[in-house]
Amino acid sequence: MSASTIAYFGYGSLVNLQSLRTPYISAHKATVKGWKRAWLSRPYEPGSFAAAEGLAFLSVIPSADTEIDGMIITDHSSSLASLDERESLYSRVTLEQAAIKFHDNDDTGEIRQQFLYVADDHPADSNSRILRSYLDVVMQGYHNQFGLEGLKSFFATTANFDLDIEEDRDKPLYPRAVELTPAEKEIFANFR
Repeated sequence: MSASTIAYFGYGSLVNLQSLRTPYISAHKATVKGWKRAWLSRPYEPGSFAAAEGLAFLSVIPSADTEIDGMIITDHSSSLASLDERESLYSRVTLEQAAIKFHDNDDTGEIRQQFLYVADDHPADSNSRILRSYLDVVMQGYHNQFGLEGLKSFFATTANFDLDIEEDRDKPLYPRAVELTPAEKEIFANFR
């Protein structure tokens, strides 16, 4: 990997390659050890998809014995500002090479600088709501990349799924919402 490229681990909406808005170079299924996903309270932020009070967003928290599936995305370093803007309530955290296990023969070479986005300190609030349109993006990504078992694993390795769902599928609030097929809607209904 050259200085003109970056690599990051997507564990939520970034698993759904349709949600990416940068001209990424490659995407590889991977498992990362030492982290667990969690739904956290997203603070109100004008101009973002969370321009409403009480919404939840997905992050990761350290968990030594947990492994999560996701995607390692290699991208141009010129995309970093755009990514940081997308992940405006997150900080970049270095991800050690030893924590990553690729599912395929990646063509990224030896990654020397890879990271994931970790939410700034926003603890879970039992009154927060998960946007259906956001959850649909994440679930479609996991289903497309990892199949039904991967979707089950996503739920098993994500904390705070007891939060209420805000049903916005018909009028999505999430700016990177996706269209679901009838089959996807039926599969996803069996989860939540």
